[in-house]
Amino acid sequence: MAPHSRPLQLARFRATFICLVVLACARSWSSQDKPSEREPVKESGAPQSKEIRFRGRIVCLAEEMQRLYKAQLPAPHEHLYGFKTDDGKFYTLLRTRTSEAFFSDARLHKLELIVQGRILPNTQILDAIPVGSIHDGKVYDLYYWCTVCAIRTPIPGECMCCQQPVEFVEKPLDN
Repeated sequence: MAPHSRPLQLARFRATFICLVVLACARSWSSQDKPSEREPVKESGAPQSKEIRFRGRIVCLAEEMQRLYKAQLPAPHEHLYGFKTDDGKFYTLLRTRTSEAFFSDARLHKLELIVQGRILPNTQILDAIPVGSIHDGKVYDLYYWCTVCAIRTPIPGECMCCQQPVEFVEKPLDN
């Protein structure tokens, strides 16, 4: 690879990323609810978000945009994780302490998930945590468990108490 082609690849990647963001915003703007159906507004004027539950899958939004709309991606690209709902809507996942599992646990990328959270007002950004998975029509509870401290958490990694690794648990629900 010629030394001058790396900056060109970065410029193309940036341009592609900007196009994806603009497309996502345009889709959001074009599908805005009627004023009477919008989220409730606090007295301060800032819209409030509602708690929601979605069913769907973790996807790389860039790859989905390439597949659906032929967006040009550089060969190696960073994943921009999002959630695709069963009805085909895409949301960008907000990376927070409680949503870290979406980004760091590849097992979740292979599952049909139930997530709980909120769509941030005036955006297509989803602040969510995984709460369940679905296999063969049966719902499973998802969490991480510390066997030493008997602590359940939605956060992978180390136990907040003893600092030992927590275990991924996918337990069938009775109903």
